[in-house]
Amino acid sequence: MSSSKTLPGLAAVFRLRRLYLISAVTLLLAAAPSIGQTPQGKLIVTAAGARLRERPETAAAEVGRLALGVIVDVSERSAERVKVGTSEDFWYSVSAPGGARGWVFGSLVSPFDPAQRDATYLKLAKDRLANPKANFAELSELVRFLDRATREVKNRNALAELELARLSALARSLAAMPFQELDKPPYKSWTEERDKEVVYSEPAGQWYVRAELFWNLQRKYAGLPTAERAAWEGAQTPMPGECEGYVPCYLYMENESHGKYLKLYPRGAHSDAALAAISELLGQIVESFRGGNSPYEVPREDRASFRQSVAALRAQLALVPAARKARVLAQLDTIAKRFP
Repeated sequence: MSSSKTLPGLAAVFRLRRLYLISAVTLLLAAAPSIGQTPQGKLIVTAAGARLRERPETAAAEVGRLALGVIVDVSERSAERVKVGTSEDFWYSVSAPGGARGWVFGSLVSPFDPAQRDATYLKLAKDRLANPKANFAELSELVRFLDRATREVKNRNALAELELARLSALARSLAAMPFQELDKPPYKSWTEERDKEVVYSEPAGQWYVRAELFWNLQRKYAGLPTAERAAWEGAQTPMPGECEGYVPCYLYMENESHGKYLKLYPRGAHSDAALAAISELLGQIVESFRGGNSPYEVPREDRASFRQSVAALRAQLALVPAARKARVLAQLDTIAKRFP
């Protein structure tokens, strides 16, 4: 066989083998896991207890959990989006503070730019508080995130919002604790950890944030929009204990809550609600006088201090427009006449 025929034949064989090789590589790449993208940057965890997995799939072993608000470094991203539950997103290979590494699903994280830290923290807090179905675990983790966030943020406006969000999240975490399990973990350890910020009300069988913490925020950020909202939170926060028909006690509680709000914000966004709350309580007392056996009383020896409490509540309402406070003042008059 001549060389002129042999060389073209060999060339054809080599071309065929090259085609087979390219096809095989293409098939292998298609069958391999779709990873290999290497984006640079950071992500912030936006879900409580986000699972960290060994591989980019929900069936992979869990290698850890990421707390809400943790900042992680991205080393790799899946090439394609996948659907997990109702969400469709990428998987990200990340490293967390402390050395934990693994894959986290994209719907549980968001891009993080250190230059936008304040705005990112505010959005995360707002989004998490907006969830009416948040459970104790989610709310307590939100509080811990806001503990960290309020130590990092320096801007006064942002800090005011985050500090108020932290107290609101703490209040909701306490409300989410089941009454019959308050003395069991994790609820008992939570109230012990927060003992300087919470108080137990025996009659209600419930823990509350100490109301003075909201009023402290109002004073700290007076002049900012946050201050009025902090005052309203303080006005609505229950005080421990029970008055049991002792009228000076009821007046004291109103002076320290709704009355205090109205003194600070007589035309505030919640002034009508504050007046309505006072009127509802005083109305119950006045209505009881129509019967012959009212449970409300002021002992003779306490009448002087009682009159002072009535005067104090009137003073709290001094700047409220006359037409709006008329009913409350009339109720106070009726009660004052009952116990001269």
